Amino acid sequence: MTRILLTLGDPLGIGPEIAAAARRACPGVKTVGPRALGADVPTPCDPLPTRRGPCAEGGAAAMAALRKAAAMCLAGEADAVVTAPISKEALKLAGEPFPGHTEFFGKVCAVRRPVMAFSAGDLFVSLVTIHIPLKRVPLAVTREGVLHTIVRTHEALREGFGKARPRIAVCGLNPHAGENGMFGREEIRTIGPAVEDARKKGIEATGPHPADSLFAKRDFDGAVAMYHDQGLVAVKALGWRTAVNVTLGLPFVRTSPDHGTAFDIAGKGKADPQSLIEAVKLAKKLAGARKAGKLF
Repeated sequence: MTRILLTLGDPLGIGPEIAAAARRACPGVKTVGPRALGADVPTPCDPLPTRRGPCAEGGAAAMAALRKAAAMCLAGEADAVVTAPISKEALKLAGEPFPGHTEFFGKVCAVRRPVMAFSAGDLFVSLVTIHIPLKRVPLAVTREGVLHTIVRTHEALREGFGKARPRIAVCGLNPHAGENGMFGREEIRTIGPAVEDARKKGIEATGPHPADSLFAKRDFDGAVAMYHDQGLVAVKALGWRTAVNVTLGLPFVRTSPDHGTAFDIAGKGKADPQSLIEAVKLAKKLAGARKAGKLF
């Protein structure tokens, strides 16, 4: 039996209600949230909640659940964790140093470069850089980082998604993929050489491609984007309800829905649980593959 943990995210967001729906749709999932940890934090499902937005208490409660879930997975007490949305603002108010789930799990698992990836139907996209300001992206896109992301994407598609020879398309950074250096030289100096490095490892990688046309063609199994919005605009436009965030490179499986806390609709019965349900299903699939001896 695959053991799945589900953290409730920020208790003042839609996490608690979509988690309840996910548990009904996917029996056997164990919830890790404020109440399970003994924290007295109001949620939108309580009568007259005292707050309707990010706060330090909500951020602290969300992080406590994450630490508990990570500890259980590392101790072998669970096979995967599915995380409901957290508020980055609430984490900051609580004094937490992590800008998101990926950075937290990388730190607690001592993984230097975890990869943020997204699965939405037949679309799979991974990111070289994640939660950093756009002005820092060019320096953060390194040959090593691009190659690492290509390799992790290849492993995930082959071992977790059953692609025998995954075709991986790599985005450029600049408009028109730099137009042979006219609009930037990152493609020539960094991204192109990383693609060649991957090909020398036997990986079917191509690029760098202009990102604006790449996702229209869809003639690949996985795409590697250079920064957050370059990949996420495509994912959310083409597969909003079914998109799932998966962290590659951890010693256990971690997935989450591809949306935020939605404080404005929390407790109003409007939240759509489908992305979280898909995240639970994908966690079970990937954890099953890992139990069968396939690692990524």
